[in-house]
Amino acid sequence: MKAKSERILPATEVKNRFGRVLNEIARTGGPIIVERGGRAVAVILGMEAFERLRPKPARAKDRRALALEAFGMWADRADIDEAWAARSRAHWKSDWSNG
Repeated sequence: MKAKSERILPATEVKNRFGRVLNEIARTGGPIIVERGGRAVAVILGMEAFERLRPKPARAKDRRALALEAFGMWADRADIDEAWAARSRAHWKSDWSNG
């Protein structure tokens, strides 16, 4: 479904008139759909529209949330701490490589 401000341009026209395309994007925010051989292959968006689509940065998690993620129901055990995790990693370290 085509949005009201959406334009469809062939790739050759975008290449030949890139400056004009950028001016239009700056003015309208886009999007401009780029077609090659009659098939949509790309979309050019203004930065504002792009920023709305980007994932929001994750908030820093507290230690409890990280522990729950890593250890699930074991997160509240007093004996699971950084030293325990380091010992466990060392114990289960593999000599196998992807090389």
